[in-house]
Amino acid sequence: MQKRKLINALLYAVEHDGRIGRTKLLKFIFFVDLIYYNQRGTTLCGTAYIRMPKGPAEATAFQLTSESNAYFDVKAPTANAHTGRRVPGGSFRRNPYEAYEYRPRSKADLTIFTPYERVLLWSVLQWMKLKRTDIIGDISHYFRLWKEFSDGEDIPLEYFQLNRRERTYLEQSGLRADGFERTFCTGILPLSTEVSNALHPLNAERIATVEEVLDNFIAAYPLPALEIFYDAYLAWDDAYRSTLRHNPSHAPALATEGCDALCFVSHIVATDMIPGVYREEQLQEFCDTAERRFNAERDAITRDNPPSLTPDSDGEVSALVDMAMRISRDLACCESRAGRR
Repeated sequence: MQKRKLINALLYAVEHDGRIGRTKLLKFIFFVDLIYYNQRGTTLCGTAYIRMPKGPAEATAFQLTSESNAYFDVKAPTANAHTGRRVPGGSFRRNPYEAYEYRPRSKADLTIFTPYERVLLWSVLQWMKLKRTDIIGDISHYFRLWKEFSDGEDIPLEYFQLNRRERTYLEQSGLRADGFERTFCTGILPLSTEVSNALHPLNAERIATVEEVLDNFIAAYPLPALEIFYDAYLAWDDAYRSTLRHNPSHAPALATEGCDALCFVSHIVATDMIPGVYREEQLQEFCDTAERRFNAERDAITRDNPPSLTPDSDGEVSALVDMAMRISRDLACCESRAGRR
């Protein structure tokens, strides 16, 4: 799936910027992956990066953009072409960012991307259109993932995890990889994998530990900035708590769904895409639909998966634990709302 997303992301960029050159095309994939990794702990498109003189390059993208293939017709610059600009005296200053030309052989399939992934592709491409190629290159050279390696060396993906200084620099440059969505996704995704892999049914102590994490997320939820998504988020929270008791193996899928929705809304709000790109009514409809979907998932989970009693508890203890966890969740919500005032 990642290679499919890489190919279709490249096709998308070429379709929406017919003048995009090779260096920008490679940087497009890099910055999409950089942001996505810092929010999700994995890349969206690439699987292997190499340190190149002009910046990090995804290995497959580097190959696909070098010559014609099943996806693009590629016209490479000729060896004697002047792609630079005339300087005083009449000579040309050669531009190291030579213009490759690309013609897609098929349309990008955007159905394989989630709403957040599509809006991320759009945002990065719009950001790049406003900047010269050499400036974009300079930005990519700021990070440890480029500085600490030599040309031709593989860049381990864990180097994509930016420190606070690097995230601040990225935001000052016009791109965003921080915020509550980063805290939430980098916490809930690995936790959900642990929950799914644990011995089922989960015992009361394990459920209590996970629900403490959920309570902390509610307390940290950014109100009023993301108030438009708050009801949908609480609906997701209800569904996730039900999953812990009824079907822990569903936790990773539900966590991914919650992250996608949260990242989509957060990105639109934080990058001021309303009203220029999205109308507020459209975003509200997305949030309302997400809330209904999470409520439906909660109902389906409880209907299709009767609660299992843990080996060290009986029905009465289990009921008391459920009541205690609901009270804990309600208290967390109250604390979060109090923080708004």
